[in-house]
Parts: sequence; structure tokens; C-alpha cells
Amino acid sequence: MSRLANTLLLIVCFTTSTGYAMSLFDAGKICTFSQVNAKVTFNGKPATGALVTRIAKLKETKKEETTTNTNGEFSFPAIFEKSLKKLLPMEIVVSQQMLVEYQGETYEIWANGKMNPDENSELDGQPLNLNCELTDELRTHRTSSSLIMTNCIWEEQ
Repeated sequence: MSRLANTLLLIVCFTTSTGYAMSLFDAGKICTFSQVNAKVTFNGKPATGALVTRIAKLKETKKEETTTNTNGEFSFPAIFEKSLKKLLPMEIVVSQQMLVEYQGETYEIWANGKMNPDENSELDGQPLNLNCELTDELRTHRTSSSLIMTNCIWEEQ
């Protein structure tokens, strides 16, 4: 086989896996926190201007902040991190947390130990489209790979 054919064969082998195209740059990429779209309420009314902090920790702590709009809505993009744990048979545990500061109080709305490296694995493949009532008590929600403490709800698919 020619050098060009060998090179092309290697590229195909490294960029496809179980039917899904993947670039060499995506190898070892772990989703440490999926995209979040949420609405925050306080006593049923939008929590306008609330400060929302999202924290994810695998190797390093990644922290982001945003503010809710007039409807109490906010969003964060997905966070990805490179790790050999995706390529090797190793367990991962990503610490996840979301906090809301509103009217001088801090509320934890999400705490999770994410054990699946895939995007949207927090809710077994569902996107994180959440409605969070700050006055609700935290409750436990078990998925196939997580145990989430949250006061948020989502539509089960």
C-alpha cells in the first residue's frame, strides 16, 4: 500500500468509532457539565436579576456566572474537558453544582456527581431544560449514572 493510502486508512480508523464521526481533536473529550437552559422562580414569580453560578470539577474547577433575565431565565453552554479517562477504562466522577443568589440569600439548586462522560448524561440523555423554584426543598433524583440533589423539575421523556 502506498504511504498516502496508509495515512488515509489511519485517519479513517481514528476518526470513526461505532458509527459516529469523531475528529482527532475530540478524542478524550469529556462533557463535565451539559448545556443548561433554566427558569428560576421565587414563590412562583420570576427571580429577575438573580446571580447564577455553575461549578464543574474533574481535574480543575471550572466556574461560570450569569444573571437571570426579566423572565427568570438563564443558560450556560456545555463544558468539555480533555481527559485520558475517556480513552482508558477508568471511572470518572465530575462534581457539579449550581447556586443562585437572590434577595441576599444563596440557594443550591443542583448538586450532582456525574459519572458518565457523555453530553446530557445527567438526565439519561435528556437536555437540561429546568424549572427551579427557590422556595422548594432539595430532593433526590436517581438516574442510571447519577444521584442528583435538586429543587428543579424537568419534563420526563
